[in-house]
Formats: sequence, C-alpha cells, structure tokens
Amino acid sequence: MSGRYPRTQRAAEQPPDTSTQRLMPQADDGPGVSDEPALATVLDLLDDGHVRTILTATSVEPLSAKELSDRCDVSTATIYRRLDRLTDAGLVAERTRPRADGHHDTVYAATLEEFSVRLHDGKLTFDVDRRGDDVADRLTRLWEEF
Repeated sequence: MSGRYPRTQRAAEQPPDTSTQRLMPQADDGPGVSDEPALATVLDLLDDGHVRTILTATSVEPLSAKELSDRCDVSTATIYRRLDRLTDAGLVAERTRPRADGHHDTVYAATLEEFSVRLHDGKLTFDVDRRGDDVADRLTRLWEEF
C-alpha cells in the first residue's frame, strides 16, 4: 500500500457511489466510503478560521490541543470542539506521542491533503484526497521521536 488514500470523487448533489471500493489502511484513521463528509460539512469546516489554522498547523507536524490552543489564541475547549468536528469528518486523525517520562500525549495530524470542487457540464463534483498512514509510516514516526 502506498500510504495514501485514493482520491474520492463525488457529485455534490448525489449520494456516494457505494459500488466503488476504496483501499483503506487497517488503522481507523479516516472514514470509509459511506462515511465521506458531505460537501456542506467540509465547506462549513473550512469557513472557520480556527479550523484552517488547525489544519495548516497539523499538516506540518502533529500537535496537542494545548499547542493548538496557543497557536490559535483560544481556549482548549474551543480547540477540542473543532478537533471533534474535524475528526468526525475524517480530516484530522488522533495519534499518541510518547514522552521520555513514560507518559503519552494525544496529538492531532491533518489527514486532508487536497480538497477541490469542480463545475463542469452542469455537474458539481468535489474531491477529498487524504494522506494515508500505514504501519511503516507509524514505526518511522515513532523511531524519529526517540
């Protein structure tokens, strides 16, 4: 597996085509075919400035809610509300960051790689392209953190 989810293209006004099978990583890092977020959900999320900051920051490196709170200059409760919505839409994944003292931090990483909307021949479609996360990627990430 290449470590990337395949691109999913859907018509905005039609339900998803459940006859198309997608290759999914074994880990629960994103939604399946039937769990694709609706266009309105993605647009509503991207309309929020804090959500955009969370997505851009976590696309570089996984960050904790506290670190995101500091970057966005809002309360951690506000960050957790945004993270819950992003996680439900499959645009952010929760991970564990081990610490040297034996404790672990929960961090968040953007899974959204690309979102595009097209209007062509009277049909509005959108694509959600996500980053995958296979076992080799996780082991590499863990090794780099030590």
